[in-house]
Amino acid sequence: MWKEFRPTIFFLVKFFGVYFLFSSLYGLFISSYDKAEPSEADPITHFISVNCTNTASVFGYTPTLVYNDHNNNEADAEVTYDSIWLNGTYAISVEEGCNGINIMILFIAFVVAFGGTLKNMLLFIPAGILFIHLANIGRLMLLSLINVEWNGQAFHFFHKFGFTAIIYGAILVLWYLWVTRFSGKNMSFKKTLK
Repeated sequence: MWKEFRPTIFFLVKFFGVYFLFSSLYGLFISSYDKAEPSEADPITHFISVNCTNTASVFGYTPTLVYNDHNNNEADAEVTYDSIWLNGTYAISVEEGCNGINIMILFIAFVVAFGGTLKNMLLFIPAGILFIHLANIGRLMLLSLINVEWNGQAFHFFHKFGFTAIIYGAILVLWYLWVTRFSGKNMSFKKTLK
């Protein structure tokens, strides 16, 4: 019985080990910014906010980025965010949870746990992170447009469900590609189902 379940157990141990290690390190990184006086959004969240404003500019909007806007409003002590305005209309607040890092950690944990050649991992992981980053910027921009162009109608639905499902669907596609094409394990998806 051990031989039958050993690969699954090793996969789960590696997956959760990598996930908890990177999540813990990221949590320590984030907490240093939440506890600053005055509190400030972390540099990764600032980077995402800048990327969103640059993207909005490409599409003809005039963006305004308000760094650490949580300090201008009543916010929970641990909620830090930048706000983006498009053409003078509030578009979105980018919080730590919006920066995509947690999803990237999930992606990396799966790739490392499944295994494969080191060369392929060193190429696939950065490419996957870039793909997740671009998908996340697209998600944030679409949410911004819901607020700016449609007065926020259905914002909650798309924020909680619609675009979240699309991001996780993209992760599943990346995992599928890793298992079937890029891991270097020369296995087909049909073999993994048996």
